[in-house]
Amino acid sequence: MEWPVVLSTLIAGTDLSADQASEALREILAGEATDAQIAAFLIALRMKGESITEVSAMVDAMLESAAPIELPSGPDAIDIVGTGGAPSRRAHALNVSTMASFVAAGAGARVVKHGNRKASSTSGSFDLLEMLGVPLELDGPGVAHCVAEAGIGFCFARSFHPAMRHAGPVRTQLGVPTVFNFLGPLSHPARVQRQVIGVSDATIAPIVVGVLQKRGAPRALVVTGDDGMDEFTTTTTTTVHELRDGDVTTSTFDPREVGIALVSADALAGGSPEVNAAIARRVFAGEQGAYRDIVCLNAAAGLFVAGVVDDIATGVVNAQASIDSGAAATVLDRLISAANDATK
Repeated sequence: MEWPVVLSTLIAGTDLSADQASEALREILAGEATDAQIAAFLIALRMKGESITEVSAMVDAMLESAAPIELPSGPDAIDIVGTGGAPSRRAHALNVSTMASFVAAGAGARVVKHGNRKASSTSGSFDLLEMLGVPLELDGPGVAHCVAEAGIGFCFARSFHPAMRHAGPVRTQLGVPTVFNFLGPLSHPARVQRQVIGVSDATIAPIVVGVLQKRGAPRALVVTGDDGMDEFTTTTTTTVHELRDGDVTTSTFDPREVGIALVSADALAGGSPEVNAAIARRVFAGEQGAYRDIVCLNAAAGLFVAGVVDDIATGVVNAQASIDSGAAATVLDRLISAANDATK
């Protein structure tokens, strides 16, 4: 691997070939790159702007080193994930997609969420799960057991992409979003292809949906809140890139179209894992308000890509019913029980 060539190419604003991109990541994942090389690569790539070819090649490299998950037979699983990095959310992260995953599972979707601890925000999905009492250190059969018993499973990125440990310290030290923020969702160890992926940078969304299209995903939504949130927002409109059967369409979604009122950003403030766990419990208990609305909206998107509903409006109704019937809370209880069984 010739790092000076790769870095010079990126600095010149030229895209890497698929082979160059995949080989660079393989060297990083093998622990053969220095911290300086990793940091330079990530920042130079981000400043140039990642290409579909580069990212797809890096996904291949990620999956080569990932521990696979064999899911039990059944409907296609989905993942609802925000890639983080929204400047307005780093100090008040809410973990919307994690809460939405439970609601979607309670409404009939089969969910396998791939996530991690916090990188550049106050709380990552697995920080929240830990506070909710969910055992984290599950292997592939353990995750599959949870999916079979609870309709939902969580793949801790550290467990299924162990080679990522070589890049982790650099990511933390950089403290800004890099290609790894969206490589994770695209490199799902269970090979989930029906996804709702939120990105905070509107310039990245076409790349992410382009990679999904290139890799043959049947249905996906890649969304950017027009307030910079990495999910369907309820403070304003959301730009939606929809992939369905090989075709991509782009539209603007207004939550008021499905009966959800706009709110201020302050109404959606999260915080530490402890704060977010308390919010999640209140939402699952049926508390009305802004938190419930944004969780239901993002759960509705998951139900849509799962094929459980034909439109977001119906998805919102089903998501609300998932909470009000107690189904979402039951999913959490069943997950905790199944995960504990899997760790015995």
